Amino acid sequence: MAWQAPPGTYYRNHQKISKLKVDGLVFDLDGTLWDASESCVRAWNRVLQNKGVTDFVITQQHAHAFAGKLLDDIFVQYFTFLPKEEYQNMANAYAEQEKFHMREYGGKLYPEVRELLTDLAEKYPLFIVSNCLSGYIENFLQQHHLEHLFKDYECSGNTGRPKAENIGMIINRNQLKKPMYVGDTIGDFEAAKKNDIPFIYAEYGFGEVDEAKHTINHFRQIEGIIEALYV
Repeated sequence: MAWQAPPGTYYRNHQKISKLKVDGLVFDLDGTLWDASESCVRAWNRVLQNKGVTDFVITQQHAHAFAGKLLDDIFVQYFTFLPKEEYQNMANAYAEQEKFHMREYGGKLYPEVRELLTDLAEKYPLFIVSNCLSGYIENFLQQHHLEHLFKDYECSGNTGRPKAENIGMIINRNQLKKPMYVGDTIGDFEAAKKNDIPFIYAEYGFGEVDEAKHTINHFRQIEGIIEALYV
């Protein structure tokens, strides 16, 4: 009869081994930890109004589609009426309105995000990487009093770099060996893949990721995936 490892025990050549414990949980923000799309809609439409644009209105569906994308990519795909030389002016105008509307209205945490983040922070270092503007992550943390839970964060607004590179920065400067990334879009999936780290797909968010191996439809389910992958 062939030798079999006892259930729940991991062996290599009959020698007991242990999986490396995850040493960092890196989270996307929009569509993963909170939904601030209403504030984004208000900010975009105020910019368009101020610029005299009357034949294009941003909806919540637009805001969901914008999540995870860099501003220049948003302009190319959705603001086809905008000359490329106007991208920076539009970006500056939106940044100003976003700061105001995020301070005034903010966003809503998904169910049990606060509770689970508090629990997870006792076991793992927590991080945020988002394709957002400078100050956006700080506003999120301050508004919901979560600053003490996160060790580090990075965004494209600070670095000018895409998400994959910003995840790499977090990994390098915090010397992470076994991190995981949690996000809700195909861009999140691809960024995790480029860094060769596991990805958890937040299906309740804004995007669709058909290739994801690990999927949650409620934030609390993250715990079960971590326990399944790591001892």
